[in-house]
Amino acid sequence: MLLCAAGGTVLVVLVAVGITFTRGRGSPVLVQLSSTPLGTNVAPWDSYATSSSAHGGLGVLQAWLRAAGIRQLRYGGGSYADTYNWQTNTSIRSCLPGDPAASFVSDCASSGSLSFTQFSRQAKAVSAESFVTVNYGSGTPAEAAAWVAEAKETSKYSVALWEIGNESYGCWEVNKELGGAPEYYEGYKPSLSDSGSAGANEQTCPQVREGDPAGTQTLATSYAVNAQRFLLAMKAADPSVRIGVPWAFGPNVHGAYVPDSSEWNDSVLRVDGKYVNFVDAHYYPFNFYGSPGGGNPTTSEVLQSLTKIPSLYASIRAALNTFDPDASVVVGETAVSNRETTTTCSPVGAVFAAGDVLSWLAAGAESVDWWYMNDGGNTTPTCDSPGSGLFTSSSSPTPESPYYGYLLASLLAQPRARLAKIVTTAPHEVLGFEAILPDGKHAEAFINLNARSPEKVAQPSDGMSGTLKMWRYDASKQNVGNPKIATETLPAASVADGVWMPAESIVVLESQ
Repeated sequence: MLLCAAGGTVLVVLVAVGITFTRGRGSPVLVQLSSTPLGTNVAPWDSYATSSSAHGGLGVLQAWLRAAGIRQLRYGGGSYADTYNWQTNTSIRSCLPGDPAASFVSDCASSGSLSFTQFSRQAKAVSAESFVTVNYGSGTPAEAAAWVAEAKETSKYSVALWEIGNESYGCWEVNKELGGAPEYYEGYKPSLSDSGSAGANEQTCPQVREGDPAGTQTLATSYAVNAQRFLLAMKAADPSVRIGVPWAFGPNVHGAYVPDSSEWNDSVLRVDGKYVNFVDAHYYPFNFYGSPGGGNPTTSEVLQSLTKIPSLYASIRAALNTFDPDASVVVGETAVSNRETTTTCSPVGAVFAAGDVLSWLAAGAESVDWWYMNDGGNTTPTCDSPGSGLFTSSSSPTPESPYYGYLLASLLAQPRARLAKIVTTAPHEVLGFEAILPDGKHAEAFINLNARSPEKVAQPSDGMSGTLKMWRYDASKQNVGNPKIATETLPAASVADGVWMPAESIVVLESQ
């Protein structure tokens, strides 16, 4: 890869697992990134997001978020958003599935740990904007509109994006609107499962009772009509507000699969497209629990899933071009799996996260939000259990491997940078990216998806001279104390013949 550019410092990121890379021909198409390309999810139930900095908690987390350039925080907590009332800071989650119409002040309701005011204060502390999911499942258009009005009038809030409901295409969500017009679907109870299956209450799920096409159509018809009431009420409260709706993936995204997903997407956009500013795609390529291999997808399969992202984005864009050409795409949730895995504790988590972020942004996504900020599966400073997060949930938190992927990806994915995917001669083995940064500097990233052996990455070194700084993340550093990323300075001549990449490693080179 070229490591030089006339008149300026050049940054090169190598994310590789053992292959010699050569660059193909063709000029890449640069995509202008938004002001908030990188984000993560935070929830009202997250008590660790309120931890005192005196114990190395919140203050440390905020410093790490700033270091990784995370400028967007999505608030709602996934399905929890459809059980939560922002005015009372309470949830009816514990009332379910028996009473999905319970009051937010009933005995079974529980208080949130992180109110919207607290959350907003913390978002501002890291110079992040907010992405809020309003309660469609058990809330009302009036409650959503009041939330928008409050955010508009109060300077302590900074909400850039609003979304109506979390994953309303799924039977794990609360969805009281199904019982009313136009579907009048009786007997539905949420399964309280985020695994993509109907769960214990599967016989009440439209996709089970009516079959996949008809059941998805029932959900879509109900949502399209009733979400429009939310859209109109929220835009009346603030005409400048940007509002999105859920995007449904098909069977090629196993951890976010919606039967007959086109029924949902086309039906919702056909009715509501003229009011919708973006769609929210939740990208979980897998739905396994535990460790890769042994019946679960292998590490190689996890990394190869990244090659699907450009075509997935193209399919979303094609639908939007038909129904809502001005709408953008955000990836409001993403991780290896929609269930807890050990990839958060292993190097593949960093390699996947870096490739995930850069692939979606280079394709044209507005932002990418990792699920989740704090890992509920690892509650001590040591990451050794299946989980999903950037940091362990403990009074003395530690970064998990996806954080390092975000940290290194942020060297390219800067606000308002221009990012492009580079065509390589081995596109299923090596992903390449380049960026023109806001200060005019250039950056390049290469991600090798071969997870079997270390190899030498060819480095032609056209004019790269002087002293380089290198950051290295690899398997040998994962569980051997700190720092996880080793740094050194070296003369450019020392890498003129190439760079050896350990399996599952990330290397950053910057000219000085």
